[in-house]
Amino acid sequence: MAKILNILVVDDDTENADALAELFSSENHKVIVAYDGLQAVEAFKTNQVDLGFFDVMMPNMNGIESFLEIRALNPQARIYFMTGYSSDALLDKAQDQGALGVFGKPTDPAKLLDVLDRECA
Repeated sequence: MAKILNILVVDDDTENADALAELFSSENHKVIVAYDGLQAVEAFKTNQVDLGFFDVMMPNMNGIESFLEIRALNPQARIYFMTGYSSDALLDKAQDQGALGVFGKPTDPAKLLDVLDRECA
């Protein structure tokens, strides 16, 4: 039986967040959705999360800031980023702090599912 992951999806674009949640759920993973960085930090504090997919640009607390706060709580946190913007100092900082990678937006569902396949292997 394939491993079931607890996945945190964070995106202020509710349609995108919900679509990713549906994609991951269709692969039988458990999904938690947050719509900003503050919600992401709270979700990480109150749930066991195996893998996260975070948007970068969000109100209240951006994805990089929430990632850095989460990594302070759990240095093993496994997070990928999704962004419609080119790589910049924020993304470089996140990758220096252990982010697993960056996907362009719109994200390619096949590439995301490839990540899940690798995580479950």
